[in-house]
Amino acid sequence: MELIVIIFIAFFIAVIFSMLGLGGAIIYTPLFFWMGIPLLTAIPMALLLNTITTASASMTYLKQQFVDTKIAYPIIFSAIPGALLIGPYLARIVDTQLIILLLSTILLFASARILFFNSIGFTLRTDGMKKTIFCAGMGFLIGILSSMAGVGGGTFIVPLLLVIGFEIKKATATSSFIITFIALAGFIGHLFVGQQQMDMSILFFTGAAVFTGAQAGSRMVFKRLSPGAINRLFAFVLLIIAGELLYGVI
Repeated sequence: MELIVIIFIAFFIAVIFSMLGLGGAIIYTPLFFWMGIPLLTAIPMALLLNTITTASASMTYLKQQFVDTKIAYPIIFSAIPGALLIGPYLARIVDTQLIILLLSTILLFASARILFFNSIGFTLRTDGMKKTIFCAGMGFLIGILSSMAGVGGGTFIVPLLLVIGFEIKKATATSSFIITFIALAGFIGHLFVGQQQMDMSILFFTGAAVFTGAQAGSRMVFKRLSPGAINRLFAFVLLIIAGELLYGVI
């Protein structure tokens, strides 16, 4: 695949996914793999681009004061150990097909709920310390799964925040901030566990593309898209991700 095509795809993914509180690693990982890069090398490359995308978007969201740091920090601190230590190790010893099948089923269900019921479907009826503990526990699991499969984690963080009562734009912004740290921890963890020879030229040019794309996408959230439009776009992205995951295991 020509480098210019890869740069264009990376830019487009960053624009769309930054509007959703995602980083795009779920697309970058198979993209690099289809280019002939070994999977265990494609995963950290994708996680690095994911980090750049969400960090760029978070710069905008922080300026707009849309990031809820009170819930973000407990999730980040609990997710980092899973993403840094456990996920990269499991990626090398566990057959992930059954896990991918389960995750794709959950994604299909979540997208259907958003499309047909205009919400996740329920809200967690708790607050204070119980809500923080619940989110921290989920963050640890998300950190492991994200790092193991090279998917960033925003696909699960955004629904988690919606379940605890966040409005979609605030969930998007807070997710971007959280995923920056989870993806970075996963990238570092994979570097320590494996001996990957990453293509630095691809990373340099695609990194610049996703940074620019995320800046554009994060600004479009506040200027051009309604919460309903973001909800529908997020649901369709979940369907695409679920289809891609199912395609890989069937």
